[in-house]
Amino acid sequence: MYKKKAEELFDYTVNIRRRMHENPELSSLEDQTVKLVENELEKIGIDYVEIENGGILGFIEGNKESDDPKTIIIRADLDALPFIEPDKNLKNERLVKSKNFGVMHACGHDGHTSMALTSARILYENRDDFAGRVIFCFERGEETGANYKYLMAYLGKNEIDIDTSFAIHVAPDYDSGVMAIKSGGINAGSMMFDITIKGESGHGSRPYKANNPLDCFVDIYNELKSLRMNKFSPFEPMTYSIGVVEMGNQFNQIPDKLRFKGSVRFFDRKEVGYKFYREFQQLIINKVKAHNCRVVFNSYTRPHFPIINDEKLADFAKEVMKDELGDEFVVTAQPSMGSDSFAVYTAQWPGLYLMLGIKNEELGSGAALHSTMFDLDENALKNGVAATVRYVVECLNSNIKVEDGPYKNNIKGLFIEENRSQEEIEEVYEHIS
Repeated sequence: MYKKKAEELFDYTVNIRRRMHENPELSSLEDQTVKLVENELEKIGIDYVEIENGGILGFIEGNKESDDPKTIIIRADLDALPFIEPDKNLKNERLVKSKNFGVMHACGHDGHTSMALTSARILYENRDDFAGRVIFCFERGEETGANYKYLMAYLGKNEIDIDTSFAIHVAPDYDSGVMAIKSGGINAGSMMFDITIKGESGHGSRPYKANNPLDCFVDIYNELKSLRMNKFSPFEPMTYSIGVVEMGNQFNQIPDKLRFKGSVRFFDRKEVGYKFYREFQQLIINKVKAHNCRVVFNSYTRPHFPIINDEKLADFAKEVMKDELGDEFVVTAQPSMGSDSFAVYTAQWPGLYLMLGIKNEELGSGAALHSTMFDLDENALKNGVAATVRYVVECLNSNIKVEDGPYKNNIKGLFIEENRSQEEIEEVYEHIS
């Protein structure tokens, strides 16, 4: 139905993807990428608004009559990562490479945005096919999670109500062109910590006259392993990692402080995320006291939302996409412990976050996300476009009833749940005005 249109516009999709890939920009700095997207929306004829620091919202109104028109928001992301891109992927010379040294699209956001623009073009040209409204959201700073608040505040302040949400993420775990769909938890929630332990410095020859913060950290780290085993069910997914440990710069000096940073991933925000939040904080306080040290919680975030796919929409998408692409291109997804800011969309509006396979051994694509070896098979983007358009049209024309998210069209309530201060909320709303 729409696969042919996606194939006809494949050169357009590739052109957008390659222009973005050659000119990647880091989170919150996506000025040229924003201009690229806006220029394309203008060429197509789509009304849009740019939200400073947030990104772009494009609006398409369907021409079909409906007694109960729905609105769907489709998220794409714009930012790249601070990586140096090598000349080769897993096997071959790259078809396209970053011209901005030290910045690379290593998470497929160039593919997401190119699919979204092509889908927007097809939907705009076929407005007679559907009722309701489609909002295309091009989000700045997805990698840092720092910018979606401006998009959300704009929607809230302008009372733009949304019924359901949708996003696709490329995935090296699946063969090229395969749509991987799953109901329930698909991407993990997370919390981050950045902690400094303060002891007493001393010379390496007299450790008994110092209070080494490393001893305290080792005790915390070892107890952290026990915490996972003794406090949490083995049937509840949870992972943690410490990625940064910093202390000292002299071989013969015991420093007075140690700083460590890490993250935790989970699917059950209440029973696992918040439980870890409390237990780990108390563990640190107890160990610091036992070692006669002090602690500074530089950052200790509340558990963020996981991405929970709506069951009815997942089942609906499987049937629709099998009809559009063929049974062999639709599989059941495996949940990922990765996190994505799209979680705040599904916390408000029941939705879907799908995986699009981009693995092609012959082309050398299939390296992990956030790897310098990452590359994608551009041919997969055709199926991503066709699946998006078909799903949107069928969803808007359907009578499907889904359960609303806990913060549906309640942006300020969402912000409060995220532990944003009243001052920050007011500042964000003032910013977007």
